[in-house]
Amino acid sequence: MSDRVTKFIESLEPKTREHLKKKLLSLKVDPYNSRDIKKLQGYPVATYRLRMGKIRIVYQIKEKVIEIIDIDYRGNIY
Repeated sequence: MSDRVTKFIESLEPKTREHLKKKLLSLKVDPYNSRDIKKLQGYPVATYRLRMGKIRIVYQIKEKVIEIIDIDYRGNIY
């Protein structure tokens, strides 16, 4: 994860951080199928976004490895 992602996670309230942790662990189980996951257009590699309330998590899957590209609030990430 990048420094930007780490700083964003550290800035969250503990309750929100715990919810985010659960969402990220659920990605490990099934990174494709959830009503909160959408494939994004215009990226050379398959890129997805996970919606968690007002927070968006953008990630890519490369050879069964999930790479978090960015995490931020909805208005700041797109």
